[in-house]
Amino acid sequence: MDFSTVLGLIMGVGCVWYAMAAGDIMSLLWDKPSFILVVGGTIASTMMTFPLDVMKDVPSSLLLTFFPKKVTRPLLVISRLCEIAKTVKTKGVDSLTESTAKDDKFLRSGVKLILSEWHEDDIKDSLEKDMEFTLERHQQVQKAFAAMGGYGPVYGLLGTLVGILGVLRFLDNPKAMGAAMTVAIVTTFYGIFMANFIALPTAGKLESYSDKELLGKQLMLIGLLSFKKEETPLVLRRKLEKFVAARLRKDE
Repeated sequence: MDFSTVLGLIMGVGCVWYAMAAGDIMSLLWDKPSFILVVGGTIASTMMTFPLDVMKDVPSSLLLTFFPKKVTRPLLVISRLCEIAKTVKTKGVDSLTESTAKDDKFLRSGVKLILSEWHEDDIKDSLEKDMEFTLERHQQVQKAFAAMGGYGPVYGLLGTLVGILGVLRFLDNPKAMGAAMTVAIVTTFYGIFMANFIALPTAGKLESYSDKELLGKQLMLIGLLSFKKEETPLVLRRKLEKFVAARLRKDE
């Protein structure tokens, strides 16, 4: 479980709850028409923006923010690749299948290409395309959540306009006017809450996970090409550490 997501959500909701409880307005928090307008409208607009193959990944991606896939840290990836390089140097390239049997799927795919005697450039092109497709798929889902972050407040504003129209219509009926005013206020709350506590944080978290996964695959690609050349673990480690250092400078 990602405790950063859980802790941030608890702190944020706690702050909102405290502010509303202090103002004695907790009873106004739930309004079914407002909820349907904001949540339903936001989902509908997002579905109109993105194809179904992207939308079907949205629920599972939301869960990833709480239960992310385990991504090995770069230093551990480097150590593992150097360990494999040592085995290759000792036993030859044919030992790769056995030595990587329990490693990452991406790494095992690269090993198959090496053992199939693909040319170095072809291996690099194939694995880079694999990374590009994966990154593009991740970015589409990230964009979907970012779009929700934009649509939510807009639907909140739309609800406010609907509520104001209700107020104007029922000026001679205080009870009905109060209900319309509730819609006007609560829809704005739902829209802002959905954007700032669900949609935008999820988009940012998914981008972070994607960057970490991509870095790991880039290191594996360097390692695979090194295995094919049967380079020493020391040479490989220098290459990998240099790449990570360059990546960190770029991110800064």
